[in-house]
Amino acid sequence: MKRHRFADPLRDPGEADLTAHVDFCALARAARAAGAAVHGPVPQGEWLARLGIKERAAALRRHAGERQSAAIDSALLRLAGNGAVPIGASMARLFKVLAVASPSLGALPGFETAAA
Repeated sequence: MKRHRFADPLRDPGEADLTAHVDFCALARAARAAGAAVHGPVPQGEWLARLGIKERAAALRRHAGERQSAAIDSALLRLAGNGAVPIGASMARLFKVLAVASPSLGALPGFETAAA
């Protein structure tokens, strides 16, 4: 996806998002059956907040001009939300994050309080 339209991800690498509908339950089952640890899924906004996106945005704003600050705030709202956006309208709630890892790694960043 690029600018809310379908796009060839190989045409402009790094400029388009790959998106897919994922059956997280099936993926988690297959990963566990193979001996992996599964973390999540958790909503993207919650995961990004646990990783410190709000603190990072604040740090970027300290050295940004007015236009840059507005862009940072807009991106933060789109990616991590603030609870004011209707359910399903925000990437923060719409997109989910799931991690598959070696069980020896323990809790992964952003998943510390999520059910495994």
